[in-house]
Amino acid sequence: MAKTYSYRELVGKLRKHDFRFEVYKNRAKGSERMLYHPDVDGRPEPCPLKCHGEGDDIRKGHLAAIRRRFRLPADFF
Repeated sequence: MAKTYSYRELVGKLRKHDFRFEVYKNRAKGSERMLYHPDVDGRPEPCPLKCHGEGDDIRKGHLAAIRRRFRLPADFF
């Protein structure tokens, strides 16, 4: 997990992996956006994501949490 991703790159990579990923802008607190996938092991799964600007980098720990939450492959990031 050496590369950092901007918010825009992260959303693009997730949607390229599975087109069912959605981003909701008004479902979380403040400057958070909600990543949502309707079927992770048979159930819907949301994940809040800070977004102070679409070009800001997402931290490594948050990328790891997204990978675990959506059960993505270990080499995804």
